[in-house]
Amino acid sequence: MSLLGGRTVVRHAAILRHIRSLTARHTIDRSDRELLHGFVALRDEAAFAALVRRHGPLVLSVCRHVLRHDQDAEDAFQATFLVLARKAASIHKLEAVGGWLFGVAHRTAMNVRNRTARQRERDQRAEPRSPADPIADASLQELQALLDAEVARLPEKLRLPFVACCLEGRTKAEAASDLGWKEGTVSSRLALARDP
Repeated sequence: MSLLGGRTVVRHAAILRHIRSLTARHTIDRSDRELLHGFVALRDEAAFAALVRRHGPLVLSVCRHVLRHDQDAEDAFQATFLVLARKAASIHKLEAVGGWLFGVAHRTAMNVRNRTARQRERDQRAEPRSPADPIADASLQELQALLDAEVARLPEKLRLPFVACCLEGRTKAEAASDLGWKEGTVSSRLALARDP
């Protein structure tokens, strides 16, 4: 290969990196509604990837809290996004993908947990083993399970701002923009969601 050919390859690689960064920036600036529309209408893989990047941490966190096992959590994570890929066209609140994914992730993880528990019961029929620090482990797992169950029980209008602000770390203004609501609406519904 000549030196000139090597420069051409390097130049092409630099151009491709630049195009990818522009595409990534373009998808980051788009709302969930726009990304979902791009995926459903145009089968835009970059739009789907942007949704995974945006909401993946929340989905993985929910799966880990419910399952407490990394491999099972990763399986539930993948299953959640497979559901999104299959059912994206049926999501009615396009601006509320985070809340929708939270619900799917929680149900998926609960199904995995129940299936795993039944399998272990069948396989082991032995005495239960105690965790290294049973009190701390049990307390943390119980607290997280209660929180996830409570969030899942919230009505959608309260769950959406709670998930966006409290679990995904968005500001009220960002959540309002994503949901197509006024910031005051997000604020009041967030207060209702937090109200015992």
